[in-house]
Amino acid sequence: MIRCVCLVIEREGLLLLVQARNREKYYFPGGKIDPGELHIQALQRELQEELQLTIPEENLEYKGTIIGDAYPQPNTQTELNCFTTDLDVDLLEVKSAQEITDVQWVDIEDRERIAPAVLTWIDYSRGIKEAQSSPSGITLIPYHSDFYEIVEGIELKVSDNLFTKTPIENIQLAQTDDERHPTLVFNAEQQCIGFFTLHAGAGVSPYTENITESIFFRSFSIDVKYRGLGYAKNVIEVVEDYVKHYFPQIKYIYLTVNDDNWIAQNLYMKYNYVHIGESLLEGRPVYNMKKKIK
Repeated sequence: MIRCVCLVIEREGLLLLVQARNREKYYFPGGKIDPGELHIQALQRELQEELQLTIPEENLEYKGTIIGDAYPQPNTQTELNCFTTDLDVDLLEVKSAQEITDVQWVDIEDRERIAPAVLTWIDYSRGIKEAQSSPSGITLIPYHSDFYEIVEGIELKVSDNLFTKTPIENIQLAQTDDERHPTLVFNAEQQCIGFFTLHAGAGVSPYTENITESIFFRSFSIDVKYRGLGYAKNVIEVVEDYVKHYFPQIKYIYLTVNDDNWIAQNLYMKYNYVHIGESLLEGRPVYNMKKKIK
């Protein structure tokens, strides 16, 4: 599997595509993700190297991930993590690198000229095939050290760190605290798209005296690449069954939510969480919520 990032720009049925080394097929601007790189960092680097384009992070928007046949490598697949931009890219301003032999607006119907993975994106984006945006098939899996590199790949917004610990920070805390239970969220395509911690004992004690039958749901985060697809709702739907399976003694789930986050509060209330008070968490005011497991 070749993991890549790419820039998708479409105008009136035309895609901005590049040709490398005079090959027959055209594909999206972008390239491989180097070890340790975030997706947006990799895309910014590739665009600068290939086309001398500088696009700030705030002007890039994640659109989805597909897996298709690599080109020109035979019997190989590529993962395309696709972004778009709200900036107007002018071909007259593009200065391609030596390996980029052509840059064109290519008609999406001209499929003979387009690389296979790009065709997969075209079909995906038009709903012709089921693809990675399907929010069904959520699986919750207890963290194990074999998953460490996968967790490192979870991307959060910088602003997320103001309100919650990162997945890696949670794992490090769990290494010295056996009351913390890090958990991974996988989608139907077996992509790790999220994380949370279930915190027993001292973790739930600020919210109830009944700590033997209670657990605290905390540090819930969805990878930025998979937000807006309904995954948060899916996790809330299935977390009760997960707790019943792995922690059969637990009768109550507690959590906190920002006091001004009405969307999250309404989501939790929809799944029978009730407001039981207010407190401070990480120095910010939060609503305390509770659910009785059926």
